[in-house]
Amino acid sequence: MAAKRWFALSVVAVSMLALSGCAFGGGGSGADVPHDAASGGQTLAEMRESLDALPGIVVSEITGGERPNVKGNTGYAVALEVEPGYTIADGAALVDFVVASVWSVREGYMPNARIDISVRTSSPEGFDVAAAAQQAGWVQDAAAAPSAYSSASIEVAESKDQGARNVERLGSWPGEAPEVPSGVTEQE
Repeated sequence: MAAKRWFALSVVAVSMLALSGCAFGGGGSGADVPHDAASGGQTLAEMRESLDALPGIVVSEITGGERPNVKGNTGYAVALEVEPGYTIADGAALVDFVVASVWSVREGYMPNARIDISVRTSSPEGFDVAAAAQQAGWVQDAAAAPSAYSSASIEVAESKDQGARNVERLGSWPGEAPEVPSGVTEQE
């Protein structure tokens, strides 16, 4: 009987610790992550419209900005498709635009971990968004090659060297909404 009572109390204690984020290396609650800025930047819908304004680019999906995970991390993932008949002419400008656009979204939580960008293309030459991110100075190493699908992760975690440099480059959150660049794509 005492063993059952001890087991029941142990289960309750472990459950309480897990719920409070203290057990098993639990992380932050996200309470210190800035969110829902009163002004500045742009809305998520406005960001999507500006990305859609790039000729030959279709936004497949944008996720992120939701509540921080158990470690207190937040981020965004932006999936783009290059329409048939178009190629990426200036990959660095595309990455710059996407990163600055995400940083300017004032709704939801500020990204404090990373911004993921994926690009799918039907062009026979493919595209390497990781190499474009390296060329633009957002990542140090890009170990990928042009292909029909590529992805890059831009660190914005201030605890990491590259992330701290990227946040310094981006400035305060939410950043100013960037102008839609020209010459990012060209027709084949």
